[in-house]
Amino acid sequence: MGSTITLHDLAKTYPNGQKAVRQLSLTVDDGEFLVLLGPSGCGKSTLLRMIAGLETISAGELHLDGRIANDLQPSERDIAMIFQSFALYPTMTTAQNIGFPLAVQKQDHAQVTAQVHSIAQTLGIDHLLNRIPSQLSGGERQRVAMGRAVVRRRSVFLMDEPLSSLDTRLRARLRTEMLAVTRSTGATTLYVTHDQAEAMALGDRVAVMRDGTLQQVDTPRNLYALPANAFVASFVGTPRINLLHGTVFAPAAGVLALNLGAQKLTLSYPLTHDHQMLRIVQGQPLLVGLRPEAIRIADKAHATASERAMTGVVEHTEFQGHEALLHLSLGGQRADVPNALPDHPTHSPARRTVTELLRKLRHHTGLPDRRTPPGGTQTPAQAPARKGIGELVIRDEPGTTHRRGQHIPLLIDIRNLLIFDERGERISPDPTRTPQL
Repeated sequence: MGSTITLHDLAKTYPNGQKAVRQLSLTVDDGEFLVLLGPSGCGKSTLLRMIAGLETISAGELHLDGRIANDLQPSERDIAMIFQSFALYPTMTTAQNIGFPLAVQKQDHAQVTAQVHSIAQTLGIDHLLNRIPSQLSGGERQRVAMGRAVVRRRSVFLMDEPLSSLDTRLRARLRTEMLAVTRSTGATTLYVTHDQAEAMALGDRVAVMRDGTLQQVDTPRNLYALPANAFVASFVGTPRINLLHGTVFAPAAGVLALNLGAQKLTLSYPLTHDHQMLRIVQGQPLLVGLRPEAIRIADKAHATASERAMTGVVEHTEFQGHEALLHLSLGGQRADVPNALPDHPTHSPARRTVTELLRKLRHHTGLPDRRTPPGGTQTPAQAPARKGIGELVIRDEPGTTHRRGQHIPLLIDIRNLLIFDERGERISPDPTRTPQL
């Protein structure tokens, strides 16, 4: 069986003042497979080493099955760890490497041999038991490292990017085997990776980290459909989400629209619950997120009630084998993910108060916005065009014949809009809404 891992305001600050992990709170349930996902340097490996006892904890508390574990030695934590570098003993055979933890405990030799053979057979390396690491491929060495961890029957597995040094095809195969092995033991597993495809394929839940802070923890489905902020939205999903600068265009009499530069995206009338709150942020800089699947090339079929017509100009075609990716320009401005460090100026108490106030006003969206001129019109801000750089990436058939400079009619499904404020925090859609996939 596994253990419950609870982190309460866990922090790691090095002597030079560098903050690797910042007041992170998280609970990993008994038997859960949780993936820590984030870019290199975000603190995920440091967090794993703190749980293992290989790094000291600067602040906060670590609980293993309700027992505070901050000062426990690594050997007292009932944890097995698998590293990226395999960390095998070079002069030992596969059998000796797998059975080493049991041999150290001076267990009966016949019992150790039986367990080693059983684990090796499960991992498909029983024919390699007499070989030393230098005679094994990368995938085979990783299986040996996995076997050495599993043979100890620990309640917690910690895996620090164990497949990152392997080729793509072997990674896909080994992650399935790794998941099956950990499931069979019932152990609680924390798996660190920077590969979002790996995270989405493996995790019961995924915890996304950035700059030492926890951005969101949720199921893979919810991370993709309802990201907490623009960083999560851009980090999860292939191809990456399209982020564009925009503003709300809300005339006193007329249809609410999102201004994306040279083109507008009109919203439904009457407004949906998700889109009502956009009235109170009119005139403010926004980030508009569109997944590639929310956009399709207009064909002979009529647009649905939730689709809006726009036009894109082909900038580049990227052939992927099973599909082609079209890079299109709308005459707007592509957006980057905002800086979101906790001590960044945009995270001041005053700015947080304004953001919270906007959210609380969702029930008062019928009130007129004071920024609208008395004449009832509002001039939308025009974002500067970036020539040669497409703001949108969409999927197309692999046999596409679209050429650079060609104008293509598009249909955009406004139900799948993701709207973020200038800090990158999501203000739409409603987080209580069931994701539409």
